[in-house]
Amino acid sequence: MATTNQTKTIDNGFKSLKWTIAYGVTFAVAVALMLYSHFHRTDYIACFTIAGILLLAHVLFLLVNPSYFYFSDEGKNIVIRNVSDYPLFRKYNEFPFPKSSLMSYKIDKSMFGFKKLLSLKVRGIDPETKKPKEFDITKINISSIDKQEYADLVKALDKVISK
Repeated sequence: MATTNQTKTIDNGFKSLKWTIAYGVTFAVAVALMLYSHFHRTDYIACFTIAGILLLAHVLFLLVNPSYFYFSDEGKNIVIRNVSDYPLFRKYNEFPFPKSSLMSYKIDKSMFGFKKLLSLKVRGIDPETKKPKEFDITKINISSIDKQEYADLVKALDKVISK
């Protein structure tokens, strides 16, 4: 996290990468052990135990749901990037908008606080009708940022809204 006197930048890229590597290694080890038990005619109970461990690791990964999160309020714009960390079917989102158009935000917590989603309400121009309109930007996953980054994010959003 880089901090200047007026702006905040939150980037959890390294933490996000660690979660993806841990998930990949767990998956690879579980598959290798299952293949070993199948080809060496070992006890099938071990195979099902390993499959259960793999399933448990996958469920824990889904609960924590780590994702890459980037926030910057440098200059006149706010930029938010969010990339899901699933090894397959990644989802990329980027939301740049002027600071003056941010109306409100809300952070929803679920799954005993493991999952945190940021929702923003932004004022803008509807491209079809060319009239002012309020847009809801929802489901920006901020589950993998730590407590200090969370506090910095809330402080930065509050500061932008209060202006």
